Amino acid sequence: MTDARREGNNRLIVVLFGLMFVAVADNQMISPILPDLMATFGIGAGRAGLLVSVYAIAAAVVSFAIGPLSDRTGRRKMLIAGLIVFTAATLLCGLAWDYASLVAFRAVTGAAAGVLSLNITACIGDHFPYKRRGAAMGMVMSGYFAAMILGVPAGAYVAEAWSWRWAFGVFAGAGLLLWAPALAVLPRRVPTASAVGTDGAARTTSAESAARAVHAVSLGNLASSYGRFLTRTGPLTVIAASFLVSASTVGFITYVGTWLRDVYALSTDWIGLIFLFSGLGALLGSPLAGYLSDRAGKRGVVVVSGLVMAGLLAAIPWITGLLPVVFVGFILTGIAGAFRHAPLQALVTAMASDEERGTLIALKNTVAEFGIAGGTAFCGVLYVAFGYPSVGAACGVMAAAASFVILFWVREPGEPDGPDQDSS
Repeated sequence: MTDARREGNNRLIVVLFGLMFVAVADNQMISPILPDLMATFGIGAGRAGLLVSVYAIAAAVVSFAIGPLSDRTGRRKMLIAGLIVFTAATLLCGLAWDYASLVAFRAVTGAAAGVLSLNITACIGDHFPYKRRGAAMGMVMSGYFAAMILGVPAGAYVAEAWSWRWAFGVFAGAGLLLWAPALAVLPRRVPTASAVGTDGAARTTSAESAARAVHAVSLGNLASSYGRFLTRTGPLTVIAASFLVSASTVGFITYVGTWLRDVYALSTDWIGLIFLFSGLGALLGSPLAGYLSDRAGKRGVVVVSGLVMAGLLAAIPWITGLLPVVFVGFILTGIAGAFRHAPLQALVTAMASDEERGTLIALKNTVAEFGIAGGTAFCGVLYVAFGYPSVGAACGVMAAAASFVILFWVREPGEPDGPDQDSS
């Protein structure tokens, strides 16, 4: 690889990291400022929770709708459009004049975040060959963990020092600062063979592009685009694994704070400290996981880290009276989660060609959102009926099941019966 190519790749990773950071931080920031929003608009906890739900629903719906469109128009256009809408909607959240307007603006922000998340992952798959994709994915996905341990406290600090409106303004400003780098660095899409004439010139006109865009989001085309993945073992398996991963991880995390308070009588700041160190472990582990997976194989790293994660999820709730051990357990959980996350994302991108990668990622993201909803509801029932150890056991089983389905039914490029694309 030439120095110019390496420098270009590094710039792309930095920009995608920034996009991931602002999208995740804006979403996670709602939790610490929720009491301020409740006081400002005179709403209860139930109505305030709608701000989180509408964000996630909008992200899932829009991601599902634009998956095929992303494959036709290219990641650059989608990322820039998503960033512009995200910045404007975040700013409008800070200017909201009543509860209804804030809900509407959070829905738009969530929709834009869904566009960003989908196309960030697809862009990495398009631009980096599979043998180096794990390292790139690990660096970019570390923006997710950086947002949780740096961006969220920063937003909370701004809200405390000035107001929650300024917190939204800060992240809108961060999005605005990314416009110029995104325009300069994001790679332009290379026309596909079907759009290129015999002389190598692109043949697709603006009118044809618009027609394709409309067709891409039609119900019939969505059914056809997504349906073909449901008959192929590799894509179907990583989709199922993503459902189990999301259900087990979020189901476990949702009730951690309640358990720590009930068993160890921890205050909110101590619970936050545990999450902080777990996030630091994930932040440091993500780049290392990507680097290692490029050398040892993505599938193997996903399987091993997933089994380690399963053991930790099942074991931690049984620890009582040994808070330092619990503390270490959560740090190890953060590291194991990071080791599973980036290689799994890289593995997903290899299950589809460039022309359909966005569609697969959109389907995977949508199914993962259902996993979050289902896992949280299921674990809530278990927690009330049997306590947190039952939650840990159920989440451990789901995490282990995700590893086993990948072990038995997924093949990497270059392996027997593995996908052909991106084996370079």
